[in-house]
Amino acid sequence: MATDVDVQYFSHLNGLVLGNNWGDLIRLLDKALVTGIDFTQITSASVSDQGDVHITLYSAHNAMLFQVVELSGFVPASLNQKYRIKGVPSTTTLILKPKTDIVERSTTTVGTGKLASLGYEIIFRDVNDVKRVYRAKNPTAQHPFIRVDESLTSPDGTTGVYTSTYAKSAMVGLLENMTHIDDYENPAVNQLPINSTDLSRNWRITGTGSAVVRGWSKWYYSTRAVSQPSDDGNSLVESVDSVNLVKWFTIFGDKDAFYLNRTIGANNAYKLLSGCGVYTNAIDDNVVPPWFLMTSQRYVAANTASTWSSMVGSTPLTWSQSSGSFLIPKNATAETFAAVNANGLTPDYRSGTTNLYSANTVSALEIPIFDADKYLRGTLKHVCYSGKMHNTNGQTNTLLSGASLYLWETVPGISASLSGLYAYLGELE
Repeated sequence: MATDVDVQYFSHLNGLVLGNNWGDLIRLLDKALVTGIDFTQITSASVSDQGDVHITLYSAHNAMLFQVVELSGFVPASLNQKYRIKGVPSTTTLILKPKTDIVERSTTTVGTGKLASLGYEIIFRDVNDVKRVYRAKNPTAQHPFIRVDESLTSPDGTTGVYTSTYAKSAMVGLLENMTHIDDYENPAVNQLPINSTDLSRNWRITGTGSAVVRGWSKWYYSTRAVSQPSDDGNSLVESVDSVNLVKWFTIFGDKDAFYLNRTIGANNAYKLLSGCGVYTNAIDDNVVPPWFLMTSQRYVAANTASTWSSMVGSTPLTWSQSSGSFLIPKNATAETFAAVNANGLTPDYRSGTTNLYSANTVSALEIPIFDADKYLRGTLKHVCYSGKMHNTNGQTNTLLSGASLYLWETVPGISASLSGLYAYLGELE
């Protein structure tokens, strides 16, 4: 069996920055989803008797165990492929396990390398560089257009103005088709979230000052200083200035689905999960696309106080059925555009915390999903419930169980505790 190289991840430990500046989230997504991170010059490369590729770089690579590397420009050409990082002997050397076995044992031309992207492309971007539409490379019909918008004003610049020091978030949504970057009011196109009588609701900015309402489906990345989970009582008021800190984060996934787990305040272990893409469908998808969108659903004035535990969708898969929910298209036998909240079918909403299956090295459970209409809909990709608590340090942690590769990620837990989820990266053969 070949080594899996489809699921990639990125972290703040790679030198990428998610800070307190507008546009930081879009720049991060550009790197992780689309371009990847180029290495400095590769000064030497060799193939071991076991078929592993050893590379030495001119300067520090900032790469991590189990990340995916892509090499190009090498001779022999069999080296030009994707690899899983098998070892990190030093800051300038890597041991790579190829997806496809390499027969040759010598290199005649040393090429270039990078940390591979998750496999998306930018379909549209605006002239002000605050909006993006991403989509999977070589997409199928089920792959959505992913619109990310960090705008601060309404199109006319006056009827809606969001103060730049307020909490920072991107307005995020999925659409079935788009012909330009602001093409979101076509009633013949399905989208998440959706209000069929108000198709611009997710992207609208109205009002000024602390009464401004900005968007509906939001990926927050910088808010007031939340120092610990027990700060939930007043954890989000958008009109309170966001804390000026560089955040810890992990992005993981592939061209079908990706997740962003990031710090939003002062406690680096207190991360929030968002994500979107395609789930593994258990129902005929000829009518209903198998999309999911994990997002904070908040359509209120900036001066409104909201606790994370009471905000629908703010803590996907953990805390409670409401805050732990996410959006999917409503199941229908005819073409109907509507959304419904869904949840993971898990033992509880305290993944990791309850230590239900603590005897295993890694206790990962795939997550089936059901919706509010009581339909079993399918299974989430890449993210797993944890039957075991590993740590609460908030870092991007790698785990190995046999040949199976995982990340461990902390997420909010109940009653001032922390929970955790796994990201399944694939097999190392």
